[in-house]
This record gives sequence, C-alpha cells and structure tokens, in this order.
Amino acid sequence: GTLKIDGIDCRPGDWIVGDEDGVVVIPKAKAVDVANRAMYCLEAENRLHTEINAQRSTLAKVMDLEKWEKKVLAGEEGLERLPEKK
Repeated sequence: GTLKIDGIDCRPGDWIVGDEDGVVVIPKAKAVDVANRAMYCLEAENRLHTEINAQRSTLAKVMDLEKWEKKVLAGEEGLERLPEKK
C-alpha cells in the first residue's frame, strides 16, 4: 500500500533520502537514474577538486579550461588557441 507522509505519497520500493537540508522521496521507477546522476555529479566534483589542488588553481580558472576543452572536442575551437591565463 501507499504511505502518505506530510502529503507526499510513498510507495513500496521508493527511496527516501535525507540529510541536514531535508528529505526527498525518489519514486522506484526513477531511483536508478537519480543514483546514476548523483554519482556523475560526485565524480565531476571530485575531478574539479583534484584539478584545483593539483594546479593550486581556482574554480573559475578550472571551469574556463573545461569550457575550452569542450569546445575543442566539439570542433568549435582549435588547439592553437589556448584560453588566456588570468
């Protein structure tokens, strides 16, 4: 059966996830997609932290480089045009 918590329906198999910011109900049908997206975000965040620490850089500089790399991969920029250092 369905359990209603503060007006939100919770069904068998749904995930209930909470932290210091609040609680969410993730429907069973979307749980795998949400978990995969969360892992992607965590991995991306960890890569940024590693890059910032390795280069003793800033988030802004790393993000500029990442945007440039995406443009190169998409063929919108050439390798000869490096982003300007700030």
